[in-house]
Formats: sequence, C-alpha cells, structure tokens
Amino acid sequence: MTLSNSIFLSTGTNLGNLKSNLEKAKFLLQKHFILIAESRIYKSRAVDYLLQPDFYNQVLEFQLPRTSAEEAMSLILKIESEIGRNRTIPKGPRVIDIDILFWGLENYSTQNLIVPHPRLFERSFVVYPLSELPGFSILKKNFEFKFHFDNEANPLS
Repeated sequence: MTLSNSIFLSTGTNLGNLKSNLEKAKFLLQKHFILIAESRIYKSRAVDYLLQPDFYNQVLEFQLPRTSAEEAMSLILKIESEIGRNRTIPKGPRVIDIDILFWGLENYSTQNLIVPHPRLFERSFVVYPLSELPGFSILKKNFEFKFHFDNEANPLS
C-alpha cells in the first residue's frame, strides 16, 4: 500500500454567508494543521434531510498531524461550535459541518469516528472536490472511486 502523509477534511454549509463560513472554517483549521491544498467550492442539493437550502462544499488537504484522529475530531467539533454549529436536526441545516474523510490511508472505527468517512464514496459533493487535490493520486490507488452519482454537485463559477 502506498503511504499518504495527508488528511482530507470536507467542509459544508447551508446557513448564513456560505463562502464566509467555509473561509472561517479553513482559517481556524489552519491554526492547527498545515494546509497543502484546497478544492474549488461546489454547490449541491441536500441529501438525507431534503427540506433545507442547498450546500456549499469544499475539501481541504492538510499534512498529517502528530495528534491522533480522535484528538483531531475533538478539535474539529470545537471549531464547528465556535463557528456556530447547532445540532438540533440530524443531517439538517448547518452553519458548518467538518468531516474527516481520510487520515492518511488508515482505517479507524470508534464510537465517535469512522475513517474513511463511511458515506464519502456516495457523494458527488465530496468526491468531485477531493479529486482536485494533489493527494488524490495516492487515494485512487488505494480506494475505488466512482464519478456517477444520484446527487449532483457543480463548482461555483
């Protein structure tokens, strides 16, 4: 298996100033992780809970930190809270959502974290932006990705 020294995080938002929410998430994440690359921003309709506004999504690639994935997830939850995330409706509207997609090429499964993210392979708004990043070349050698989805995502012009 080829080694990957990157973590990949997806960010999504559908409440408030969408571009500003993504920028703030990236800014706060960069206080803790070293940014390698960022995808374009994609717009998509909601999945799972459909009665909500469209989302803006972006995927960020960072250097693999020295912390554990669980410690990083705790930090991410604090960042979401700082930006204003409120978890009142499961999969409902949100100011920000930050998910760990990949932690290098490792597999994690704990009560609070599953990596690779269990639904990422089904989501155009994750796979399309992920495929723009330099580390995707390693990921696609180790995981199977499709590029036809039930949901559509398009880059902002």
